[in-house]
Amino acid sequence: MKKTKLVPNLTVLLYGPPGTGKTSLTRAFAKEFDIPLCVVESDRLVSALLGDTVKNIRKVVELSAQIAEENGAFILFFDEIDAIASERSNIHEVGEIKRAVISFLQIIDKINYFGTPLAIIGATNHQDQLDSAIWRRFTFHLKFDFPSFHLRKKIIESFINKISNAKIGVDDVILVSLNKEYALLKSKEEKLKSLMSKKKSIQDSNALWNDKTIIENRGILFLTRGYTGADLERGVRVALFKALKSDILTYENFVHSLELVGGTKIHVEQQYFLSASERKYSRDKKILRINHNHLEGPREI
Repeated sequence: MKKTKLVPNLTVLLYGPPGTGKTSLTRAFAKEFDIPLCVVESDRLVSALLGDTVKNIRKVVELSAQIAEENGAFILFFDEIDAIASERSNIHEVGEIKRAVISFLQIIDKINYFGTPLAIIGATNHQDQLDSAIWRRFTFHLKFDFPSFHLRKKIIESFINKISNAKIGVDDVILVSLNKEYALLKSKEEKLKSLMSKKKSIQDSNALWNDKTIIENRGILFLTRGYTGADLERGVRVALFKALKSDILTYENFVHSLELVGGTKIHVEQQYFLSASERKYSRDKKILRINHNHLEGPREI
């Protein structure tokens, strides 16, 4: 490494919708390699007092760097990093945040230059708001997306197994219908792939979900399009309250609970739609588009 004059470093930016596992992956990584981890809620570093935000950032990183040197490795995880690393050219950002971004960039450069064994990982749900220089400072960029029906099936089965292990009754219909629906979706997916010129994953495309047979046999996987792992967990928790009365988790209560909590994707799409419309259109046109979208109802996922 001395000959190359390059110092290895681990800086990773995790981005994507909330609830898709960014924090969970970081915790799992730390546990797998037995490395101490510090999770920082970035918004708590921001202060109304002039200069305090920069001081808070420096204190956290300097302390982490010291621990990293003493222990050989340390992970510093900034959750919602956009709170201290938003685009400096944004006219709505105050000077304090702009100074915080500059300070954060300088700190990362310093850590990398001295080869401190400190891994810096940042997570954000608003990657479009990050300063362009922030992207360049992170060596690896990992995008998190909504889980496919393959992954949703595994997540649901995992929760069902936990419930069963807790000696709570589970309606057999849940897993039977889940497996039946999955087999149908997988079969349709393979047929669609064979018809496409390019091999690529199409599990959550409209072509699959608009299939007449899929719609007629829609079940839990159809319902949970656009759900994150966190959404599924919330649905299971609600279902457990219902199960306490009857001592069994029924299919009807499980489905109703999932419907009740809803999926994250529709909310994320609406959020980005509004921000885009504000950039592109005048107030009158924006209102017209919002009203039109409201009349049409939720878009197909």
